[in-house]
Amino acid sequence: MERPQSSPAAGAAQALDNPRIAMVIDPWYHPFNGTVVSTRRFVGALSDRFDFRILLAQAPGESIEEHCVGFARFRIPGINFILDRMKAPLGLPNRQKLQQVIKEADLLHVQFPFFLGHGAIAEAKRQDKPVVMSFHVQPENILSNLGVSSRWLTDLLYRFFIWRFYDRADCVIAPSQFAADLLHEAGLAQPVTVLSNGVTEDFFLAHAPVHAPVNETPMFHIVSVGRLAKEKQQPQLLRAIAASRFKNEIRLTLAGTGPQQGKLMDLAVELGVQAEIGRVSDERLKRLYQTADVFVQTSAVELEGMSVLEAMAAGCPVLINRSNTSAVPEFVAAPEATYAMNDVADLTHKLEAMLENPDLRSAAGQENRQIAQSRHHDHSVNALAQLYRRVLGGH
Repeated sequence: MERPQSSPAAGAAQALDNPRIAMVIDPWYHPFNGTVVSTRRFVGALSDRFDFRILLAQAPGESIEEHCVGFARFRIPGINFILDRMKAPLGLPNRQKLQQVIKEADLLHVQFPFFLGHGAIAEAKRQDKPVVMSFHVQPENILSNLGVSSRWLTDLLYRFFIWRFYDRADCVIAPSQFAADLLHEAGLAQPVTVLSNGVTEDFFLAHAPVHAPVNETPMFHIVSVGRLAKEKQQPQLLRAIAASRFKNEIRLTLAGTGPQQGKLMDLAVELGVQAEIGRVSDERLKRLYQTADVFVQTSAVELEGMSVLEAMAAGCPVLINRSNTSAVPEFVAAPEATYAMNDVADLTHKLEAMLENPDLRSAAGQENRQIAQSRHHDHSVNALAQLYRRVLGGH
């Protein structure tokens, strides 16, 4: 998009009143990626205070919005399959395009530590533009999608990301204290600003569980939301329900998409679990949070856990994996709301305890709403605006 020509004085006023942010987020058109969802919300909420240009990976022939700048997708046989399965297209830097976009920008904000972000940071450094870097990608998740489990490789990836991305930023953002601690433990020396992705107001709904009778038997509704992928560990929930004495009174909704969807559907049939598995609309998602008896998260690797916070905002009781590689135990710590890390038997036990005790669920839901309120999106939006202006003022 061509910018209108203006006088130097007018340009200076525009830079002061409406700073220009170049935002690198490769999979901008993949809204089932949690980072994309949160970034879109921030951009929408801040569009009256900042002028955003979105740098993204663009497929051949794909149309993009006027405020976006497309870069060719990274394509290598064998690797493409993995990226497509993860719904994580990566952009390749184009020096000429980057020069122009960074020249027009006042600040660069990089969301993903990959090729396009690396090229954008290099160009920002050449032009002496400030850089903000967000921490959204855990090496554990990358290796899990590659079918690799190695502490040595995990540590190596952390050190590489710090060396090539986070150490070169003027400001580093992490969505939780847990995430900030990960970076520091891996060797990052500079301070990290903790800034939650935040729960938007439309998730703060009145909780009203609906027990739909099936053959005159009340049905408990269990909900879990997230990518249907290995690292999310949804089979734990299916097996826990299958082992429960309430098995025939439970209906499960696994909301999401991903490479494991077919396998999860097959496992549900094999175990005899009544389950709906697949994509749901945004409005249906909010309704699920509002009406579920219990929300369960089995993932052991989370930098924040937005689906848990969204469920909590709706006053839904939650049950989460008490993992030492997840940020969720930061805000869900009650013993009755957590199960021992990856322990299916304990998940079954805790789930049954919640289902048979409506007073426990009600009290947990009320407390959850208050916790989610402390991570309201409005707080995060204002904090990010202040951070941008602080970085711009200090550069």
